[in-house]
Amino acid sequence: MLWAFRYPTKQQNLIWLKRRQNTRPSAIARELHVSAPFITKAQRIAEQRIENLLSNAAYVNRIKLTQMSPAHGFALGYCAAYKTDTYITYSPKIGVQVWFSHSGDCAHCELDKECESILKELAVEWGVSIPDGKKPTDIAATLFEEIKERLGWK
Repeated sequence: MLWAFRYPTKQQNLIWLKRRQNTRPSAIARELHVSAPFITKAQRIAEQRIENLLSNAAYVNRIKLTQMSPAHGFALGYCAAYKTDTYITYSPKIGVQVWFSHSGDCAHCELDKECESILKELAVEWGVSIPDGKKPTDIAATLFEEIKERLGWK
């Protein structure tokens, strides 16, 4: 199965982020000097594109999605190959990332700093406080549990 997909445009990403932060469409329209219907349409297109991106990431990684929120750029699924819960995130700054729930030995992983950096950026976008000194697998667990709680997926 192949999807024809595109990332949201820069303006669609801006509108999508502001809506995710619960900024009213009329306020965004005033700020961007466009109409409120334009904001609504841009939000709808962004969410459709994000849904396609999340679905495609799940498909290529053989993840069975159980929940998805294109409005928040977040999906939850299960990867039978690794027998683990899987999280797929979308961020305008980072793009699409797939996270497999696991207890890794981060200190001996060459991707330790990269994972930590990405997770901390996601935490900033979501407004989630992450204590210093946590390893990436612990940051991920804290962050994704908080996101699931905010989405009412607990």
